[in-house]
Amino acid sequence: MEIIQGSIENLEEIVKLNQKIFQGMYENPPYSLEHYKEKLSDKKPLIYLARDNKQIIGNSIAFEKSDSFYIWILGVDKKYRRQGIADNFLQNTEDFARVNGFELVTTKVYEVSNDMQKLLLKRDYKITGIDLAHSTEGNNAIGFELEI
Repeated sequence: MEIIQGSIENLEEIVKLNQKIFQGMYENPPYSLEHYKEKLSDKKPLIYLARDNKQIIGNSIAFEKSDSFYIWILGVDKKYRRQGIADNFLQNTEDFARVNGFELVTTKVYEVSNDMQKLLLKRDYKITGIDLAHSTEGNNAIGFELEI
């Protein structure tokens, strides 16, 4: 297994994996390839990939947002969790942000993502607020930030 830096050219593979990872987890279906392209069209995303025998098993996508470096997507295939992949993605993203002069790394995590919340808190991220969902429980988004 290896962690490498990816690019926009990997979006199709990323979307395919993320649709598998996030299917049924939230009130809305996972994002489409078109949504990824639109969301990232005016950004310079930092993309990390975890590969096992050239197959993508995890990914993270982050970019500058306001005065922080924002982690937009982070997912790891269920078969490969608890091996430090997400922790590695976070460390790499935090290092990149620090080297590039950012003082904050931010993200939002849905309440149903308990493992991600625990990982962020373990890494000293602080809760900054909650965006309440309009329809169902468990879809509230919790804001986190890390001062670096």
